[in-house]
Amino acid sequence: MHIDAPEKDAVKQGQTSAEELNTILRLQNQVLEEIVLDTQPDSIFTSVCQFIENCVADSIASIMLLDSSNRHLSVVCAPSIPQESLALLNGLVPSPEAGSCGTAVYTGSPVYVSDIEQDDCWQNFRDVAQELGIKACWSYPIRIDSEHVAGSIAISSPKTRTPTAFHHQLLEAAANIIGIALKRLKAQQYLEHSENLLQNITKAMPGVVYQYRLTPDLKQEFIYIGPGIEQISGVTAEEATGDFRQFWKQVHPEDQPSLWASIIHTSQHKLPWSHEFRVFHRNGDLRWIRGSSLPDTSNKLDPSLWNGVLLDITPEKASIEQLRLAGIAFSSTNEGIMITDCNNKIIDVNRAYSDLSGYSREELIGKSPSLLKSPRHDKDFFQNMWAALAKEGHWQGEIWNRRKNGEVAPHWVSINAVHDPETHKLTHFVSVNADISNIKASEEKLSHLAHHDPLTNLPNRLLFGARLEHALTHRESNEKIAMLQLDLDRFKHINDSLGHKYGDQLLLQVTERLGNTLNARDTLARIGGDEFAILVEELEHAADAATIADAIVEAMEQPFQLDGKDYFTTASIGVALSPDHGDDSDTVTKNADIALNQAKDSGRNNYAFFQPELSETVEEWIRLEPELRKAVADKQFVLFYQPQMDATGEKIIGAEALIRWEHPEMGLIPPGQFLSIAEEIGLLTKMSDWVLEEACAQLARWRAAGLTNFRLSVNLASDQITKQDLPSEVQTLLYKYEIPADMLELEILETFLLEHEKEATATFQALRQQGVHLALDDFGTGYSSLRYLKQLPITKVKIDQSLVRDIPSDPDDEAIAKAVILLGHTLDLKVCAEGVETPAQRAFLEQEGCDQLQGFLFSKPIRQEQFTELLLAQERIQEVEYS
Repeated sequence: MHIDAPEKDAVKQGQTSAEELNTILRLQNQVLEEIVLDTQPDSIFTSVCQFIENCVADSIASIMLLDSSNRHLSVVCAPSIPQESLALLNGLVPSPEAGSCGTAVYTGSPVYVSDIEQDDCWQNFRDVAQELGIKACWSYPIRIDSEHVAGSIAISSPKTRTPTAFHHQLLEAAANIIGIALKRLKAQQYLEHSENLLQNITKAMPGVVYQYRLTPDLKQEFIYIGPGIEQISGVTAEEATGDFRQFWKQVHPEDQPSLWASIIHTSQHKLPWSHEFRVFHRNGDLRWIRGSSLPDTSNKLDPSLWNGVLLDITPEKASIEQLRLAGIAFSSTNEGIMITDCNNKIIDVNRAYSDLSGYSREELIGKSPSLLKSPRHDKDFFQNMWAALAKEGHWQGEIWNRRKNGEVAPHWVSINAVHDPETHKLTHFVSVNADISNIKASEEKLSHLAHHDPLTNLPNRLLFGARLEHALTHRESNEKIAMLQLDLDRFKHINDSLGHKYGDQLLLQVTERLGNTLNARDTLARIGGDEFAILVEELEHAADAATIADAIVEAMEQPFQLDGKDYFTTASIGVALSPDHGDDSDTVTKNADIALNQAKDSGRNNYAFFQPELSETVEEWIRLEPELRKAVADKQFVLFYQPQMDATGEKIIGAEALIRWEHPEMGLIPPGQFLSIAEEIGLLTKMSDWVLEEACAQLARWRAAGLTNFRLSVNLASDQITKQDLPSEVQTLLYKYEIPADMLELEILETFLLEHEKEATATFQALRQQGVHLALDDFGTGYSSLRYLKQLPITKVKIDQSLVRDIPSDPDDEAIAKAVILLGHTLDLKVCAEGVETPAQRAFLEQEGCDQLQGFLFSKPIRQEQFTELLLAQERIQEVEYS
């Protein structure tokens, strides 16, 4: 598709004009439309290049991409370069001296060369530039994601030339949009590969794969069935899916009632289904079929679907009778059988017994079973065995026998005394022996598993507790015992982003590193997902424990290698000593855990010793819990409002509603002291529901007073989104208080979307359809994903105050803030900066075009009465201005 765009002369350097920004947005919008319409990448590339050449006078646009080996660049689009000249560019190896494009791909950063003759990166390719007739070349890397450069897009010129701000932004926008197109292409290729793989797997599977539905009116149908159904029944897959009765007619009439009954029973109880039945092939052959299936729990919209397989078990059925007879003949041969006479001399053994003992039948005949006696049993053991045989005529138990090679193995032995049926005289003893070495090994393994972590093979919480208890009980009066509780910092981020496979590899590397840091006599245990505990005995001073903790912190600061890349996960450690911090395991463990939390609160990647005042914090938590429950019941909460200003910081355009606890005795309690407790004890959702309704009620009061030119933001709790019908509740409140939906804005933390994107999508779409505005809070601090901004109906992003705090002193925070503002505006979103406290911050954000400002520079959170006064004052000022 050809993109028409106005021709432009070179734009002077400086700020990008509104017209130029509109040009960039038009490029993005039109190419995004092509992407949505599944336009071929070649056509998209051509559109982008032609658009650039129409916008930038005397320019040549080109796109180069890496090949499958990621080693060579080739031109995929260059409308203005003759086809015969492309050979000069293809096969380019990225390096610092590979021209603008090769250098941009090598460094992953833009390369702007205004004069090719004077720039070192072109020193090996100036003849190519001369052949192509270019003297300036600006190149921007194309990325599929943050870690992978796929190629570059370049603007070349036949004259020396310096890029303007517009050229920078045009190249960046073009590179981003091409990256999106490539990522979409990659996803489509992966989907096609997955579909082909699934088809091949289905064809290779034994039996016939099918998907089956039983409708509410008890109508049966195959949604899908593999082609193998024709081999089983003579009915083609097309016939079976078109009319289920074609297959049902082939089921043996005698088996139809039981088959139907099993289907009905299984469907009613949602149980796994398995049934054997007979089917007539259309050629007259009778076949036995085993069908099995499971309910398709992944399809929430249609719970009547079942996925399963049909297997032809006709040969298996034919063998059953033979197997039954063979089983009778060999049922006893799995265990060793020995027969002795009344004097306990061996008169016969079977092959299995010879295998167990290592002796041949000939070597055993005439010998006493004592030949196999091992030193594991004393004389009393056998005396008791013979006494039981004499009294009961039967004995069974565990005997450790010695094989011919000297190996001792456990056997489960059952001995019966045989008597003559007429004289009742003892004639023989028959013993049945089973080797239980595997069982004993399994018991030992189970015992090990019960006390050890299966991944790291370290002691688990149970065994560590036992060792700690033993150490405390046997501690000498002049020595100390230290318990160190360790938690990995940022482990969840690595585990969630890379997957459990690499998370497990990281835990194994952590285990090895900790083991190398500690002494062999110390106990290292894994007591949770990323939690470890360490027991150190026979310490003389507390400083010894500090030395160990220091060594661990230092060791953990080194990178871990996963999939050939370096990753970092430091450690937070809590240390408790005995007898200083407790004499029993429960107290020491609790205090180590409290100290661990202190280490985390202190910034992580460090250690903290237990301090008695830390316990006081826990006690304060326990003291506040019942008070908080009473506060919810008595409605002791009040809303404060923090104004949100326009870009100039002079006009109130909104406010954020913030909860405060007004305790009758303790006074005003900030949210930092009680929100975490409320979340822990399950009160946060109830409090959040109150905040939402109280905010709506206050909005209604402001509207009645004629104050309507602003929007009120309310923070959402996660359970409001995942466990309630939030759109219905919001709609009810809007109707109840007669509030326009446009006056209400709901905020959700970006970190919530990492775990609940699916639940949030439907809820947010329903809310946006109602007209309610949606804001993404704390944007820029977590694992930000453009997917949220593209797929979710967000209307505003809020730059987290941690990024605003160090503006303008921190260039990195400035760059991030600029990027968020530009990204928001590109996606037609409003951008609000939180935590604005200084005039310098305000000036920077206003210059960058931030839409809204919020922070102590304008106002701290204030009561409703004070905020009302601010609104009224603003109304009076506006009346004067309009008059």
